[in-house]
Amino acid sequence: MVILIPGATGGFGRVLGEHLAAAGMTVYGTSRSPDAHRADLSFPLLRLDVTEAESPTACVGELLEREGRIDVLINCTNEMMIGAVEEQTVDEVRALYDTNVFGALALYQAVLPAMRERGAGAIITMSSLGGLLAVPYMSAYTSAKFALEALTEALYHELRGSGIDVVIMQPVAMAMDRPATGAHLHTVENTAPDSPSHRMVERMAKDTAASKLTPERVAKEVERVIHMDRKPLRVPLDRAKPLSVIKRLAPQALIDRLVGGLLDDTAPAKGG
Repeated sequence: MVILIPGATGGFGRVLGEHLAAAGMTVYGTSRSPDAHRADLSFPLLRLDVTEAESPTACVGELLEREGRIDVLINCTNEMMIGAVEEQTVDEVRALYDTNVFGALALYQAVLPAMRERGAGAIITMSSLGGLLAVPYMSAYTSAKFALEALTEALYHELRGSGIDVVIMQPVAMAMDRPATGAHLHTVENTAPDSPSHRMVERMAKDTAASKLTPERVAKEVERVIHMDRKPLRVPLDRAKPLSVIKRLAPQALIDRLVGGLLDDTAPAKGG
């Protein structure tokens, strides 16, 4: 089974690639700068920058030349930024959408011709809790996840009966040993020193440290989904399971209380 994992040099993508390779699958990862990462991985890397117009097609073409097929695309490309609606610029939001939404669209379009020719394949996209709940000070990220899920769900309906499966994985924050901010997460450029956005970063770091969901556990769940004969459209994990039910059925007042709990943590300390 030939697997393509865009974003395989990131925290989760790396764990997923190593796990699936150890399970006997033929795994290819991608990176904007593959030479910088090849020595650290047990699986090969192809060059891919989803924000470059021709890069997804070239990447998939190289994989098809090497293997003659692609069975599963697991889209792990992801950027994250924190900032209030009034703090972020249109250019910053557009850049995030270029990776998280338009990059996914370009990958779907790149792999589908070969999958349609074979009448088989699977497209698995990593979403998050952000695809379920619009989070204050994370409007760019969560709105991009909403858009990604809508795009992917529409594709699911378009491909029904084609032999090509479409799945949205919805993990929550995973416990990973890395800095609170960095390549995977940053505040917007115009964030003021006393902005609640900084406290949202602290809240996210706390959630990550306390999470019971590990990248290894999510990788095992992805492997399970790959082997399923009938794949579900959505696979919520951990706290995303009850939240997916609450979001569908609960009144807005309950949603407001849930989001209010997040805002409590971003409020300045009394007397501060």
